[in-house]
Amino acid sequence: MRIAVVDGFSAGRLLVQELNRLGAECVHLKTKPDFRESYTRGFDPDAYIRDLGHVDDIGKAAAALGELGVDRVIAGAESGVVFADTLAHHMGLPHNRIDTVRARRDKAEMARCVREAGLAAPWGARVTTADAAVAGFEENGGRAVVVKPLASAATDGVHVCRTAGQVRRYAEEILAGDDCFGDPNHALLVQEHLDGQEYIVNTVTAGGLHKVVDVWRCVKISGPGGEPVYDYHEPVRRGDPRGEEVVRYTQQAVTALGIVDGAAHTEVMLTARGPVLIETGARLMGSTQPWLHAEYSGTSHVHLLALALTDPEAFARFPDDDIRWSRQIRQVYLNNKRAGHCRSERWRQALASLETCAGIGAALTPGEPVPRTVDLATVPGYVYLVAETIEPILRDYRAIRAWEETDLYLS
Repeated sequence: MRIAVVDGFSAGRLLVQELNRLGAECVHLKTKPDFRESYTRGFDPDAYIRDLGHVDDIGKAAAALGELGVDRVIAGAESGVVFADTLAHHMGLPHNRIDTVRARRDKAEMARCVREAGLAAPWGARVTTADAAVAGFEENGGRAVVVKPLASAATDGVHVCRTAGQVRRYAEEILAGDDCFGDPNHALLVQEHLDGQEYIVNTVTAGGLHKVVDVWRCVKISGPGGEPVYDYHEPVRRGDPRGEEVVRYTQQAVTALGIVDGAAHTEVMLTARGPVLIETGARLMGSTQPWLHAEYSGTSHVHLLALALTDPEAFARFPDDDIRWSRQIRQVYLNNKRAGHCRSERWRQALASLETCAGIGAALTPGEPVPRTVDLATVPGYVYLVAETIEPILRDYRAIRAWEETDLYLS
């Protein structure tokens, strides 16, 4: 089997490794000549039989992939979502619904699409000026709103605003800049701020059949400018009543968004009025170690997508309602309190010394600049804490946060 991967970055590079292990051959193409280094870090062109480089013309891409005998086209990361489905549609290969392709990137369209399907979605306004953003804030009754780019990712440019002044400031900042993929922000979304417990639901769909890979409870803190910053994630067992309510909603939401063949990473807020969509990415979840997920739950987002692509019958048999985690797990996002430079490997040695440390996802090297953590893109990395019970995890979590107060990543 031969699979084309569009923008094989982030979790896409891990997917290609798994596809190769399962005997598939992969071809790569990217939607921009250049992305920021932190986005493409770890990309290995040798994992592909051909790397076509930057191809932004659907017809030329289809011709090149046709000559190579490609059987499937998938997005490796968020930036490839629209191009991958459009290209697969052009080639007559399996793809998500093309009529909702825009709603899988544009967050205003996403909410509209979900709302039209009869599901709860946050109120929001797509605006192109700071004045219009302030008007949207006032239309929401002056209550807290989230101001964010329309089609970015990784909490890039996401700000919780409680005053008209904050809305204006961040709207001007967003509209004057680019999103995390280097594309200009011509518009932004002013959206009601949702109160409740946030969840992540990762799914894989093949032929319209949705399978749940995992469910996570998310805890965030406020960054220095009011930005939401991830604190940690913990898996939620299947059968948990609140988790299952979120799962049912998510399956309906990804159906409404036209996801019928591929992965989805969905963030949902469980509010007093029930589950409400934050957003869905029609791709794999990033910032994970799939081998660790597989060790403790039996599968991973990466593995199940690779299985759906290479062995649809085995995918259909996968018992997603019986996933059980064999240990207590907390994925802790690292937080650098002050901009500076990494000076040694002491931070890694400290994290690795923790009794419950099972995996570190960070690549700081001596001499490298380390920004202050204000969003997911400026998080130094993450660490998985694993134990039989929660108590040692809580102890090691507190140790990490205490070390960070003394510039762990700058020492």
